[in-house]
Amino acid sequence: MWFDTWSDMWQIFVTTIIIYAALVLILRGVGKRSLAKLNIFDLVVTVALGSTLATIMLSQDTTLAEGVLAFVTLCSLQWLVAWGSLRAKWFKKLIRSEPRLLFSDGRFLDRAMRDERILRQEVHAEIRSHGFGDLEDIAAVVLETDGSFSVIPAESANTRSAMESVKRDPIDPADDARPAR
Repeated sequence: MWFDTWSDMWQIFVTTIIIYAALVLILRGVGKRSLAKLNIFDLVVTVALGSTLATIMLSQDTTLAEGVLAFVTLCSLQWLVAWGSLRAKWFKKLIRSEPRLLFSDGRFLDRAMRDERILRQEVHAEIRSHGFGDLEDIAAVVLETDGSFSVIPAESANTRSAMESVKRDPIDPADDARPAR
């Protein structure tokens, strides 16, 4: 349980060094995008790379060549998806989500929150984690494509250029018309 052989220990040590170097070289070749976590697909690739790394380092059944092939395949798929989404709008829509406005002008957008399965308490927590205590200080809260939240202070509300790509639902009577408190 605690120790098998020195041979096994050396194999893990050497394999880890080699596979680490291979991963760094592969990631340098395909670009920073592979670890950017800009959307859910990027996150899946990052998790898969970590899982593959652990398997290669610790599994006696996986060879270095198999591990390097797995890294090259994952990173190539990531590169192909990024390339395809830059060139084909239909593919981009299939792969990438849009940022979604959840709170705007003092109102929670309940339909958007329901569609995204986000609770008001979670929006409140995000606002607090960004250092705000009063909803009147907030112009907007956006659920980003990677699942993180952006909190736009009211003092920055006139800078709309960053909000151009945010999905805005039409005003819905189901949205809370009361000021958010």
